[in-house]
Amino acid sequence: MTKNKKDMVNHPTHYTSKKWEVIEILQEFFSKEPLLWQCGKYLLRCLHKENAVQDLKKMIWYANKYIELKENERRNRQSK
Repeated sequence: MTKNKKDMVNHPTHYTSKKWEVIEILQEFFSKEPLLWQCGKYLLRCLHKENAVQDLKKMIWYANKYIELKENERRNRQSK
């Protein structure tokens, strides 16, 4: 691959446009939280993709799943 050619598989521009690559942030903050990982991914890339609203809706979907999971875990702990 030439140096000037964009690498849309390993380093897509919507993940590499800032000081840190998105993967570095996700690994640092959400390495053990896959649902929050997805929230972070969609939030961090939304302004660099064609459809920011769609990415934000995806982020909200994953956030709601995370909230649902945590509320169920709390209810299960309280019922024991």
